[in-house]
Amino acid sequence: MGQATREVPRDDGSRSRQARTEQVRDKVLAAAGQLMLEGGLAAATMEAIAARAGVSKRTLYKYWPSRGAVALEGFMRSADPWSSLPGNATAAESLEALVAAAARLFGETPAGPLMRSLVADAQSQDEVATALREQWLQPRRAAAGDLIQKAVDDGEFRADLDVEVVLDLLFGPVYYRLLLGHETLDTAFAVASVRQLVAGLSRRTPADSGGR
Repeated sequence: MGQATREVPRDDGSRSRQARTEQVRDKVLAAAGQLMLEGGLAAATMEAIAARAGVSKRTLYKYWPSRGAVALEGFMRSADPWSSLPGNATAAESLEALVAAAARLFGETPAGPLMRSLVADAQSQDEVATALREQWLQPRRAAAGDLIQKAVDDGEFRADLDVEVVLDLLFGPVYYRLLLGHETLDTAFAVASVRQLVAGLSRRTPADSGGR
């Protein structure tokens, strides 16, 4: 019997195609994010995104089902640097950083007016409402929810917490000031609101309750 030959896998160019795909997606999302910050959802049309990214509308629909989907993803990517968490931080410190980042984003950049516009559009446009919930709110709530649950598991927070309610209490003040504009939305407010909330979330010790 002759010696079996070892089949050498061929390079079919899949890695190159994947790299090209990621480059196209990056260009499209950068263009969508820029247009959203410049003029809101009305400015981020498929035609405008395609023109700025240097691709065809057909390419956009190949990767995204709708204008709202690509526009919101572009906006989220532009906001990502504001959501970095400190290393080796407690849950309370991490939550404080998350809410402070949101306050800076909405209070100091064009993202604030844009988010107000998106929330208004979401009341009558199902596409925008779905994209806002699935691409903006849910990922951020999930990240914060994991922090809260870990704090409960580690004994940092009380065991009887309703995580979903806590999430609303955590981010609600930021959106309240963003949408109504009755008071300043800034980092100082964000830090104060989280610290007061955490005081109620933290596990009480016998010393805290006077030994009762």
